[in-house]
Amino acid sequence: MAGRFLSTRDNNFFHKVNKELLGDSFRSKEGIINQEVTIYQLDERETPVDMYGEAASGKSWKPGVTLKCVIDAEDFDFNTDEFGPERNQNVTFAFLRDSVLESKTVISLGDVVNWNYAYWTISSLNENQLIGGMQDQNFSVVATAYLTRLSSLGIEQVRAI
Repeated sequence: MAGRFLSTRDNNFFHKVNKELLGDSFRSKEGIINQEVTIYQLDERETPVDMYGEAASGKSWKPGVTLKCVIDAEDFDFNTDEFGPERNQNVTFAFLRDSVLESKTVISLGDVVNWNYAYWTISSLNENQLIGGMQDQNFSVVATAYLTRLSSLGIEQVRAI
């Protein structure tokens, strides 16, 4: 829906330019930026929990959904303590809201994102980029995530000693 100072033509132009920049994974069109991530959501029905509500035997994940986005990664931060070195990093993933709706997925806190040979757990979401200040013109979904140890997820097999 267009507003008083934002025509339907303007709105369509915004969407077209952003799809050209990011690409469209559902129509197999590559974009200029062309960054893809895979989002995994916890399968709550298949994840067994104990009496404390913890998944002691491991978590089950739904099949991943691949989406195009803009990624802003901070520099690595290394901590060394009595357990050895540990690397930390925060990343911001910005998705087009229309692409998220087309994928029929709901991005939520705790979802896991696979990008750059690592896994990231979403810790915050922001959906308040409004076009023309109108509440029904929400344009993006911005997720902030932190680096997660692969062994704590159970998505892939981890080599053990």
